[in-house]
Amino acid sequence: MYLSRVQLSPSLAVQKQLARLLSENSYGIHQILWDLFDGDERFLFREESSREQLLSKRNLPVYYLLSKARPAQDNPIFLVETKIFEPCLNPGDRLAFRLRANPTVARKTEGQKRGKRHDVLMDAQYHWLREQCELHGLPVEGGKGQLKQSLVQEKPEQFDQGQIETRLQDVSQTAARSWLIHRGTRLGFDIYPPKLHCNGYRWNLLHKKQRGAGFSSVDYRGELLVTEPELFIKNIFAGMGPAKAFGCGLMLIRRI
Repeated sequence: MYLSRVQLSPSLAVQKQLARLLSENSYGIHQILWDLFDGDERFLFREESSREQLLSKRNLPVYYLLSKARPAQDNPIFLVETKIFEPCLNPGDRLAFRLRANPTVARKTEGQKRGKRHDVLMDAQYHWLREQCELHGLPVEGGKGQLKQSLVQEKPEQFDQGQIETRLQDVSQTAARSWLIHRGTRLGFDIYPPKLHCNGYRWNLLHKKQRGAGFSSVDYRGELLVTEPELFIKNIFAGMGPAKAFGCGLMLIRRI
């Protein structure tokens, strides 16, 4: 496997509009990065900020790629730096990691064979609101907005807008953390919960899809313990979670 750092070539880096378009179009980025390979190469990528990663004055996109094939080094758009990535790990190794992921949960719908994927954070918020409405004898039909409004209007002595928003943030944080912790036990690693941080939640629009289509992403960082090295490495290469074509799933690791 190869791990590459990809930046805009110096001649294009001065084009502010190009940098802005790249940072706002996850699908377009994947299509352009494909040009670094011959054929239909599958790869993982992650976008970072040059200001944070390279301490540059300008805030330009920097991409990290994990691929089986070595990307082209002479692309006119990108400056590409590549090294072989062959981690040698043992049970008990402790690693720091960073991961941008699309945490989802499958919920079965009556009459359908396959479950529909839902954003883990929004799903947790919705079910917490339903539970609170049911607990206080309020209707449980409708979306999040309706459930929230029902609690504020019917139980003002227990719920105000600020209290609900604070509680929903706590629910989201717990759901995001649990998604990765539970996933790790099946993928060859254990998370250190006190060291786990989740932030950067955002909704990413997919402009070429139907109106409103997109996916959520969460930035994780923390420390983990390798439990099954072969399984863990296999899943690093495969990627963690959905939306891999849109910049999610690449776990960057380092020894500590």
